[in-house]
Amino acid sequence: MNKKSPELHQNHNFNVVESQDKISTKIKSRIVSKFLSPACKFWLKSQLEQVEKLKVNIEGGDRQILTGKIPLVSVVASHVIFQGLHLTEVNLSATDIRINIGQVIKGKPLKILKSFPIFCHIKLLESDFNASLKSHLLVEAIMEFLTPLLVPDFIEVLETPITLHDQKAEISRGHLNFFANLLSQFNAKIPLSLHTDLKLASSCELLLENFNLLVSQKSSNSFSDNIKVDLGSDVELQELKLDSGQLVCVGKLIVNP
Repeated sequence: MNKKSPELHQNHNFNVVESQDKISTKIKSRIVSKFLSPACKFWLKSQLEQVEKLKVNIEGGDRQILTGKIPLVSVVASHVIFQGLHLTEVNLSATDIRINIGQVIKGKPLKILKSFPIFCHIKLLESDFNASLKSHLLVEAIMEFLTPLLVPDFIEVLETPITLHDQKAEISRGHLNFFANLLSQFNAKIPLSLHTDLKLASSCELLLENFNLLVSQKSSNSFSDNIKVDLGSDVELQELKLDSGQLVCVGKLIVNP
């Protein structure tokens, strides 16, 4: 997810597939029910293009919330689309969230005032993973990874900027197959395929083992068959599981204001 938390704004592209939004609070709070729940719900919707069966639970009493602190927020949703990423099932929880409660009570947009961790359990079916491969966010990340692995002479014949076409992935137990086409300057399709075992090297690194990249059905041996990918200091993964037709990711992200 986007590490920045933008101000609340109307998003006319948001679509609730089924009208099953729920907001509940474990500790009874007039501030939560009257001001915070609607603001939180509206903020979530403003960040998403689509969501189904959204449920939000806010825990905290008036005394805590009046200080601008929300002790716990949990979110459960299915079929979420966020910045072009299709997430089949999402289960999130966040603690110690600092917000501008005084302005929220006055009807102003909700803002995040301090970085906080989000604990995530995310599941993607292969169909949703493939839909996500069309997102600008993921295409950009894939090309940032692939471009240094391509032979410089080959890069010169490609269209500029280099981008992916007809991308598709297959997920099996512990293994990922990725297929796409690159376009030459003469609009000829050049097939590319990537085959790798995928696991965690550490909480903030992916490990691609038995890595094999084929371009025009020719393998390149100019790089190691074991590659580590740094996910950044704001990511801490506990589990990455690839099974037949699905991917499950469990971990923590830091959200910054």
